[in-house]
Amino acid sequence: MSGASRKALALVVLVAASSAVMCALPRAEAPAQREQARRGAQPRPAAPQGAPSCHFELGETAAFAVESTTRDVRAEEDDHLRGTLSWEVVDALAEDRWRLRAALHDVSLTQALTLPDERVEGSLAEPFFIDVDSSCRFVGFGFAPEWDARRRQLVRSTLATHEYVLPSGPAKTRWRAAQLDGLGDYEARYQLAPAGAGAEARVQRHKAAYDAAANAGAFGLTLAVVGSEAEARFDRARPRWLTASSGLERVQIRVQGELVADLMQRFRLRRDDELFAPVPAMAAGDADFRDVFDLEIERDAAVAAQVANMSPEEALAAFRARLQGEGDQSYAAARELAAWLKSHPEGAAQVAAALRAGAIEEAARPALFLGLELSGTEAARGELSALLVDARVSAVDRARAASALSDIGAPTRGTAELLRAQVRERGDAMVASVSALGLGSMSRRSDDGELRAYVRDALHEELREGLAAADAGKVRVALDAMGNTGDAAFTEELAAHLEADSPATRRHAAEALGRLDPAESGPRLLERLREETEPAVSAALVGAYQGPPTADAIALMADKLGASASSSERAAFITWLGTASRSEPEAMRQLVAHAQRETDTRLLQKIGTFVPAEALR
Repeated sequence: MSGASRKALALVVLVAASSAVMCALPRAEAPAQREQARRGAQPRPAAPQGAPSCHFELGETAAFAVESTTRDVRAEEDDHLRGTLSWEVVDALAEDRWRLRAALHDVSLTQALTLPDERVEGSLAEPFFIDVDSSCRFVGFGFAPEWDARRRQLVRSTLATHEYVLPSGPAKTRWRAAQLDGLGDYEARYQLAPAGAGAEARVQRHKAAYDAAANAGAFGLTLAVVGSEAEARFDRARPRWLTASSGLERVQIRVQGELVADLMQRFRLRRDDELFAPVPAMAAGDADFRDVFDLEIERDAAVAAQVANMSPEEALAAFRARLQGEGDQSYAAARELAAWLKSHPEGAAQVAAALRAGAIEEAARPALFLGLELSGTEAARGELSALLVDARVSAVDRARAASALSDIGAPTRGTAELLRAQVRERGDAMVASVSALGLGSMSRRSDDGELRAYVRDALHEELREGLAAADAGKVRVALDAMGNTGDAAFTEELAAHLEADSPATRRHAAEALGRLDPAESGPRLLERLREETEPAVSAALVGAYQGPPTADAIALMADKLGASASSSERAAFITWLGTASRSEPEAMRQLVAHAQRETDTRLLQKIGTFVPAEALR
């Protein structure tokens, strides 16, 4: 398993267990990284002067007020971090790399969303090290060995939120960079905002998408960026990192296709050297610079060691006991069962036998199938395959087996053929539908061109048959599965179904198209949005559009918002304009103007989450 996969899976222990997790809390990592582009404009701007850079001098000090709030939009509670970060430059590691000794103080941390077992405990006041290069990228973190994994992850993830990677050439005004935050690897697109008065430079960052291949896609985990805009300010005259940063992000996390977290995070940072507090002494030689997720590996190894000597009966008893814990313990129970199955591959047959015998209660079965999937063993793949085709097994469990098979280990042609056979047989509509969707997910995870072509042919066949039989349900499942592949080869086919007579079919086509390359899907979604009259379809089109907030897109969203009589449709436009307003002043102006006309109290509250109160007075 890759480091990023370990990180993403560790995240889900929190997310799936609590249905909410602070993005700036545990979960970050530091593998390979890339570079390059995107974003907005203001009316009649001055020409950009070129991107800033970072440079430090030994002995320099700085202080920053830091704040982050994250909530699951489906809940009321939130996790909140506030504090002051002070640092001192203590070493020049190379001509373009420096080491800073840092510490947090005046920290306030509330964790209302995170399960008690997963909360950060202990002091955050001890010093640590940050290595920074001239692109302002964080290239290393060093902590006292006594710091546990969660405290390290909290600090690292909090700072990663404010990482703006600058280009190598100062003349660039647009660029891209491969980065990493508390949820995984992602591509960031940057634009240097038009120059204003003085020496200040404004850099806008848009999180395009998480890397599905790196972020535990093989384990049924998917991360979807619903919206992400951030902006940092740099003082060109004093290129010592940034002077301010703020942003808003919304990310949805799914496990086996089920939404387990819908996270909204606001974050901000402001330089204020008057807040500086002396950083306690610490020698770099005494610090642990290991990746924080190496510690997750150690924790996983400890779990594996605990369960390795269990009998099958003991393992299943421990699985059931874990499910009885506080909150939703499904993922934790599945992970521990998976650890036992890795140590005892033959146990997959015993787990499947217990399920067939009715010894596993219904409430525990989703976690049991997830445990088989997460084990990743060929024995588990074999048992899932047998359960899928076993007529004695309920349709619900066969569908669970199909879902798990689509996400277990590396995709194989044999598994694809088995899923396709279930689609063709259609003995049970639910099993056939889940199998088709699973084929799409397998294709997205696979680097095998032949396997992807096989799935492409299978889904084209399914769509043709659905159209020929006038089977709307079959057509919609095929469209959904095409979206699951992420394959640009389906772009035109999905775009054509945006014109379907059925609003439901148009909505499915829009949502599927939104999971493909935004450069290809974006223009087609906007084109259809201009003509769409069905509110639910319009909302789906807006939600699917992941392209840039161009002047044309903003004008279209604002026009449709003003003309809509549907609260749900207006909510979609408000969310889109609100996200765009983080980097585009015109989007903010349109929201403020609409607020004067809006009559729905809930939608006015939604506007208030994007627009400062003083702008609405």
